[in-house]
Amino acid sequence: MKLPSRVQADTHEVISVIVCCYNEAHVLPEFHRRLMLVMDTLAVAYEVLYVNDGSQDGSCELLEAFCRAPRIRCLNLSRNFGKESAMSAGLDHATGDALLFIDADLQDPPELIPLMVRQWLAGNDIVNMQRSDRRSDTAGKRLGAQLYYKLMNLLVDKYPVPPDVSDFRLIGAAPLHALRNMPERATLMKGLVNWLGFKTVEIPYQRARRGAGKSKWSPMALVDLAMEGVLAFSRKPLRWFSLLSLAILLLTGGYLLRQWLIDAFDVHHLILGALALALVGIAMVGEYIGATLVEVKRRPLYFLRSTFGGFPRRLQAPPAVPSSEQDEIR
Repeated sequence: MKLPSRVQADTHEVISVIVCCYNEAHVLPEFHRRLMLVMDTLAVAYEVLYVNDGSQDGSCELLEAFCRAPRIRCLNLSRNFGKESAMSAGLDHATGDALLFIDADLQDPPELIPLMVRQWLAGNDIVNMQRSDRRSDTAGKRLGAQLYYKLMNLLVDKYPVPPDVSDFRLIGAAPLHALRNMPERATLMKGLVNWLGFKTVEIPYQRARRGAGKSKWSPMALVDLAMEGVLAFSRKPLRWFSLLSLAILLLTGGYLLRQWLIDAFDVHHLILGALALALVGIAMVGEYIGATLVEVKRRPLYFLRSTFGGFPRRLQAPPAVPSSEQDEIR
């Protein structure tokens, strides 16, 4: 792909490119080569922050070599915490005025970064890259994605959830400040960024096939991601269950009254139906209580094992409770 001409801008802005990777040693050298060719075309200052999410395949050694160059840094997490936690680590330790998230598997072309930067410098606070099609995905994943976005738009009515928008996005200074001040622990970056608002633009692009290897997202992991999105951003399932319970209560009252009037009262089937409904409701409430438990515990999202390239000597993950809140507790 031909690189765009140098992005011209009279600005002192700095952009941090955050690359989360897990067992991507087979593709990292090519990704890094293409990324650095692109970054050298930008007129804005930049840093590249790799987040190694507990890789076990030699990625750590490659990243250490990358960090010998200026403006390249790396966080090595103590184990595999998952992509959302890895993105949170990058968010916590990046120094730029804007962040740009990109995957290392070459499905998100680094050559599109200058276009995203131009949109940001033109005044857009958030630049979302929107897949124009999903031909590179399996049929099962395409169906799962369609169901996910339909479900989210059905359940979340306070703001739109743009379809086929991946984590390949640029977040400017204002939404970045807002994102860093959100206290919740169950982070779902895709939902949180959309929830923020601000001036947003979607740019369609053709997502390539993986450079090598296979996706780390299993079907159950995608189901879990969808569940996290519903629990974090919608109370509609609880409201629907409340309305359904009220309707069943009224119908049950009418049925019992009718059976009593005709002297044919038999509650066995009614008990089974009510029990099934109660079990569904208990499971649903349990999911929300579980999500609340994650927030209440305020357990750190990740721990750092080591760092490469220009970090403070004793860099640590943020405390579970901010110091201002600790002062209030005291």
